[in-house]
Amino acid sequence: MRLLYLYPEEWTGRRAREVHTLSTCVALAQAGMEVTLVTAGGSSELQAHLQEISGAAEIAGLHFVTLSRTLGPLRSAVIFSSHFKRWLRNQPRFDWTYVIHLKAAEMPRDAGMRYLYEAHEIFDETPLKNPSRQNRLHELERDVLFGAGACVATSAALASALHERYGVPADFAIVPNAGSPPLDRRVSASDGPFIYCGSIADWKGLDLIIHASRDAQVPLKIVGGSLKEWHRLGGEVDTGGITWQPRVSLGELPKALTGACAGLVSTQPQTPSGRYSCPMKLFDYARCGLPVLSTALPSLESLDVGSWCRQIPAATRATWTDALKNFRYDIAQADAAQSWAGNHTWAQRAELLKRVFGL
Repeated sequence: MRLLYLYPEEWTGRRAREVHTLSTCVALAQAGMEVTLVTAGGSSELQAHLQEISGAAEIAGLHFVTLSRTLGPLRSAVIFSSHFKRWLRNQPRFDWTYVIHLKAAEMPRDAGMRYLYEAHEIFDETPLKNPSRQNRLHELERDVLFGAGACVATSAALASALHERYGVPADFAIVPNAGSPPLDRRVSASDGPFIYCGSIADWKGLDLIIHASRDAQVPLKIVGGSLKEWHRLGGEVDTGGITWQPRVSLGELPKALTGACAGLVSTQPQTPSGRYSCPMKLFDYARCGLPVLSTALPSLESLDVGSWCRQIPAATRATWTDALKNFRYDIAQADAAQSWAGNHTWAQRAELLKRVFGL
């Protein structure tokens, strides 16, 4: 089967959605599909990212195509679409197109191609100041959902919300995020700090865990963001006494997690990501043998996490303080985390997707 994965953004090698996209493409190619990943530039970054994720310079059955979305000083999806149409005319027929962007779905649809749409969020929940633009966004998302040959959602909570908002059929395939296979050994330690790995953003709940760690008098390490972002966070909340390390590559992540007693997922449940998305760092923690403390996110219900992942309801400074103060490291829980990670790999995700494709 020939699959076109259409990703109309320039590749940076730093975004979570890029890890998700490239890991999915690698796994599908390794599962026997012929996969062509089309991006809007970033060829060298994409090649380096492949080496980082897979440890190989190339994967049999996986091909990269980078098309420009610039014309002089102009940069737009319309320019990319024009290049895509021209490129597509000279290609053999694809059986499916895979998209996670709304505007990307318009391109194969206009070309009469069958596409699978994978939902990570509800775009219409992003408030726009212009009512007419909001209406167009709502109509686009609705049209993309109804026009798809198949729909995938990364959590049951998201599928249910899309069904309620748009009336689309409730038979979404639920295919959560995934991670790399577990390490040969666990890297956690009973006497280490709690650790948060991820981006530095308001909806990540970093203020809660920073305050809570100080109230509970436990050490906290944060890995993520840039120096500029860390300084900005320091202007919003007192980060004194917190160990910080800038973002590390996927290959360097186990080293950054080494010695920690537990991983933290403090995403706020009232945000779109908190309501619907599967936190990718959960898989990184688990494969390294770290027990996890997490906000009780609806998406976790789709992941069947065990007791190694303690979920904190009504996440507040007080509940997080209590969770940190009363945490006790347990080797059995660390091993259980790795066992769970072994059942939620990108390779297993590819097998779920093959069923959606009818293979």
